[in-house]
Amino acid sequence: MITTVTLNPSIDKTIYISKLIPNDTNRVTNVEMDAGGKGINCARMLRRLGVETTVVAMLGGKSGDFVASVLKNEGICLEAITTKTNTRSCVCVEESTGAPPTTFNERGGPIEHKELVDLLELAKNVSRESSYVVFGGSVPPGINDDIYRVLIDIASAGGAKSILDADGLALVEGLKAKPYMIKPNREEVERLLGVEFVSKSDVARAALTLGERGIELVVISLGKQGAMACQDGIIYYAQPPEVKVVSTIGSGDSMIAGVLCALENGAGVDEALKLGCAAGAATAMSNGADIGAKADVYELLSQIRVSKIKPSPITH
Repeated sequence: MITTVTLNPSIDKTIYISKLIPNDTNRVTNVEMDAGGKGINCARMLRRLGVETTVVAMLGGKSGDFVASVLKNEGICLEAITTKTNTRSCVCVEESTGAPPTTFNERGGPIEHKELVDLLELAKNVSRESSYVVFGGSVPPGINDDIYRVLIDIASAGGAKSILDADGLALVEGLKAKPYMIKPNREEVERLLGVEFVSKSDVARAALTLGERGIELVVISLGKQGAMACQDGIIYYAQPPEVKVVSTIGSGDSMIAGVLCALENGAGVDEALKLGCAAGAATAMSNGADIGAKADVYELLSQIRVSKIKPSPITH
């Protein structure tokens, strides 16, 4: 079983308009609502790929009930920590002009001490029953930035392999616990290492550097340029399929699901990266915060090519 943990889930609301005009009335052409949060997105794709999965999430109020109902309708097991504060909302404004979306994300929380204690106890229990535990997303107020380090240590003690998908200080702290796998995007790695990538070989060097820090599997998502993975000093690059991108919400989370689905079934890193790219691309083809369909994932799979590349040399 694969478990995902989401500290700061949300209702994702996508508003479609022709063109965003600030300081004026904007006519909405369509509205979509869905459950959101990195772990929740990942679990939904895992479920569609046929993997047994459980979601651990902190949920509160009617908005939390909505997220729970989405998971129930998709047949996903939910272990919820009930919070006094309502689950947050995130709003994305999509223009028909093709311009980048405008987003408004609530902070979420605050989380009370007892709720955090309940989360840690639940993490201990699910880690004993899981092959992989995915930790991802922002950290709500009331929880320290070292929470992922604590949770990864708990998962390791329970015998599960941890996957971390976070940014900023939460990522920095989480790396101290040496998770089995991380899946940052290009910009997150640049911020983490204080570098700017010029070529794919620069990305490869960064993946190798992170691997040398004790991360067994490093996957870096590169958007339209595909993805890269590093394991045992070997760098793999996946050339993505050409698709019409509708919304990138959940694409990175779907990539993690594809990688783990393949690994769970005994595939090597090259095949895992390939399935991860297909899952991410399928979600990018989907409307709003929806997750890609299984049929699209496997249709795209044959269009993806994985090759080994060399990192750029270190310059002094």
